[in-house]
Amino acid sequence: MIETFYKLVDDAITDLGLNPEEVRGEQPGQWNLKKGKFDIMIDLWEQENQHIFQVVAPLCGLPEGNREAFLLHLLERNYGLSSLAYAVLNDTVFLKYTTEARTLVKEHIVVILTKIAFYAEQSSFVPEERFQK
Repeated sequence: MIETFYKLVDDAITDLGLNPEEVRGEQPGQWNLKKGKFDIMIDLWEQENQHIFQVVAPLCGLPEGNREAFLLHLLERNYGLSSLAYAVLNDTVFLKYTTEARTLVKEHIVVILTKIAFYAEQSSFVPEERFQK
């Protein structure tokens, strides 16, 4: 069953003009794309009898100081995102999309990959000076 979802992702990557074999990760269900300076990582796995599809793009690290203001800034920017969210894990800021794979169609995967690449480029912020105080 999960192989059906792998094929959907491969087909979506092909529609974006890339060769899925060239961007596959080390483990089944992993793909690593690049848009400009941003990595876009796709993961597809089974968890508790469900198949999970996730796309993440690491953007920047958290600032050393004034983290509260920076996190509030991210939270406020989340409001303007469509289908995605900013997330923080291990002091790294990500754009993230996660859903159950059973609802996926190829066209939706293409839209999500395009959207995360667009938002990554638009969000190309590093913790700005105002958050370093």
